[in-house]
Amino acid sequence: MKKDIPLITEKHQVNKFKSFLVDSITAAQFDELTTGYYSKSSLLALSKDWRLFNEFCRLNGVSSIPASVTAVRRFLDKERTSRKYSTLKRYTVTIGVVHTVLQLKDPTKNREVGLLLGAIRTAGADKIKTTNAFTEIHLAQLDKLLANSTEPKDLRDLAIYYVMFECAMKRRDLRHLNLEHIEHLDESVNILIESTRYGLSDRASAALDAWIKYNPYTTLFTSIDRHGNINNGMLDDSSIYRILRRASELLQLPDNLRFSSQSGRVGAVKKLWNEGYKVREIQEFGRWASPAMPLQYTGKTELSDVEKSKFKPSKDYD
Repeated sequence: MKKDIPLITEKHQVNKFKSFLVDSITAAQFDELTTGYYSKSSLLALSKDWRLFNEFCRLNGVSSIPASVTAVRRFLDKERTSRKYSTLKRYTVTIGVVHTVLQLKDPTKNREVGLLLGAIRTAGADKIKTTNAFTEIHLAQLDKLLANSTEPKDLRDLAIYYVMFECAMKRRDLRHLNLEHIEHLDESVNILIESTRYGLSDRASAALDAWIKYNPYTTLFTSIDRHGNINNGMLDDSSIYRILRRASELLQLPDNLRFSSQSGRVGAVKKLWNEGYKVREIQEFGRWASPAMPLQYTGKTELSDVEKSKFKPSKDYD
């Protein structure tokens, strides 16, 4: 809860917002509730989160505002089967903000909710160890499906799949790529990231060039709206997630083998390891601050945990 969001003290105002919250609060109403503190995108997410929680409470015959600790725990326990820890954490922030602004006791501050979130987080950390690797076989299959398309979305996504795998690309680096990072030498293409030069394969070069011909902007990987229009804006994490989810859908992967944002880096690590690279070399290739994640992705979990413990205060091992 941000301390500088004004609290609502007048009873008629509290009652007004309660009626919004138990009905179907809109982003505009949430903006009014939080006195214009959040951005438009955040308001859309917050109002959607609250509506989900409110609907859960309605179906289970319990109060959403004020909510009990038990209601919050049951809600999180239900959603944990299909949501990531970060999403569940955001839900608790939303519930907490609503209660605090209306000067109601915040159920998310209860120890039981904290313990449940801790257990979910631990379970999620274990799942990271089984992240499905994005491999050359997947790339070949996607290339066959998308390379001959004339749809901008297909060309962009295929280029992203190649770049994320062949450069062990972080989402942050992918977002900030622009034409200045691309180097053409004869028929080959290099990508420059910080002080590292990554040479792309022939197929990756072809895929990237095919996308560049369609993209009129200097930002390398831009957003595309539902009508197929290319926009001059960087991708956000949600967009990158959807692009990787689309790869899973195109390949008809089962739910337990769907790609995550780390799948390209996991696949790159496994490929380099199989080719005889040392962990330190893989760390340098993937620009990791520590060898923790390369160790984890190559199955050396105990050594990985040792390295992670060195970075616990900042968690800057990826």
